[in-house]
Amino acid sequence: MLGRGGMGTVHLAEDPAGQRVAVKVINPELTQHEQFRMRFRREADAARRVRRFCTAAVLEAALDGDQLYVVTEYVPGPNLEEAVRQSGPLRGSSLDALAVSVATALTAIHGAGVVHRDLKPSNVLLSPVGPRVIDFGIARALDTLGGVTGTGELVGTPRYMAPEVLRGDPISPACDVFSWGCLIAFAASGRTPFGGETLPAIVYQVLNTEPNLADVDPGLRELLAAALRKDPAMRPTAQQLLDHLVGRSAGPEQAAQTVQVAWQHATAAYTEVQPTKKAGRGKLYGALAGAAVLLVGASVGAWSVLGPSGPPDLGVLYAEDFTQTSGGWSGTYDPEASSSYGYRTDGTYGLDVEKGYEERWAKAPIPFLVATPTTTPDPSATPTPMLPASVVVGVTAEIKRSSGTGEYGVYCHNSNDDDTYYEFGLDTKGMARIRRIVDGAGGTLAQPVLVDDVRGKPARIVASCEQRGSAVRLTMWVNDEQVHQVDDPNGIGNGFVGLFARTPKGSDSVLKTTFDDFELRGTKEES
Repeated sequence: MLGRGGMGTVHLAEDPAGQRVAVKVINPELTQHEQFRMRFRREADAARRVRRFCTAAVLEAALDGDQLYVVTEYVPGPNLEEAVRQSGPLRGSSLDALAVSVATALTAIHGAGVVHRDLKPSNVLLSPVGPRVIDFGIARALDTLGGVTGTGELVGTPRYMAPEVLRGDPISPACDVFSWGCLIAFAASGRTPFGGETLPAIVYQVLNTEPNLADVDPGLRELLAAALRKDPAMRPTAQQLLDHLVGRSAGPEQAAQTVQVAWQHATAAYTEVQPTKKAGRGKLYGALAGAAVLLVGASVGAWSVLGPSGPPDLGVLYAEDFTQTSGGWSGTYDPEASSSYGYRTDGTYGLDVEKGYEERWAKAPIPFLVATPTTTPDPSATPTPMLPASVVVGVTAEIKRSSGTGEYGVYCHNSNDDDTYYEFGLDTKGMARIRRIVDGAGGTLAQPVLVDDVRGKPARIVASCEQRGSAVRLTMWVNDEQVHQVDDPNGIGNGFVGLFARTPKGSDSVLKTTFDDFELRGTKEES
């Protein structure tokens, strides 16, 4: 798997000719809405008309049927956000080449009558031959679901969105120019030009304050300031950005060729990183290109999936992105409280633990978890969970603040009032482990191992609980890498799933965590 977002999951695959491609499989819950499907068809057709200059071209799209997907060129290399976080801001000619590449891509995108609408660092891939813009146009299909499913009412990332988008005004190519300015400012400084820790604060900054461009090279600062004007009519076009950057009237084909040569020279040393403890890879490009992938399924037709197996390929039973507070999870997060839990304003779910509140759990409010009784229920009895015997639980977790020690993660097979379950956790030192808890007591099934590159950044934690007769096979992945697999011969029965965070009892440790993109997979026929 190459990535996951609110719209779908991206897998590495091969086309019939043996060329690597990226297959974006749209989340099944979105395809249930005909309004979404109509917009998806329209936007996918438009995206296929975009010329291939500094973009990952759309090669094919499944526009009908039960499973929608889009096939694009595969671009090896990290995205811009990952590269800046790991190796620092871009400087000199590498920054100039990035600015020219993204402006070139926008000229091609806008020339096809498409507005990207979600231009951000994670949608720019740094390939060995130059930056490539991905995910253009199709995200606009999410617009149709604002009043249907409650997901994606703001299509885009607020830190990179133009003021008119945040106000709900008409969308135009000028929105992408504003996002270009935010993106290049991030690449140059390691931070976005508009601050704020919460969604309201970010929106206020974008709408009302001037961008912070103090760390941007003077040669680019004036152009970025023009791109970040509040009035879209006052911003340059993408073609004007490109002309200014190359010093003459430039077409996208010539600009793309120039950038390829410049990029290969400018970034030769930039991508070097320390070898990881497990894989020993020497380059960031190689590490990202070698990511594990999952089976997409027969609906993808001729696109054969590459790479080792990941979690069991089960259907999505439930997903929650926490953008709406009406999803049924407990609590509303209060950032002013000493310890809090619940929905946060930035579209995540928070669990804070500290002395006096050393442990917190959040049970997933899945509708089919409890059986409908056929007789008068006993009010004192524990409801019968109705999950399949084998499930896969995944979430993106991040430590926002910590002092001392603590751990966080997901649990499954919780069948006895929070006292019996399997727990898959990461601690503040980056150690991963699996525990078995029965009636509130238990121990470690898989000894902690150090997981690279999770401290100080989001981590995708995936846990598989597979019933095998009376035994349960427990497997844990972190950022698509399997870190544990162990069999429990005396398996815990079926039960609930959810999140947890913990600090040692009686300690002064503090742990503030956020969770996003929760997903439960399983086979309904097993229930």
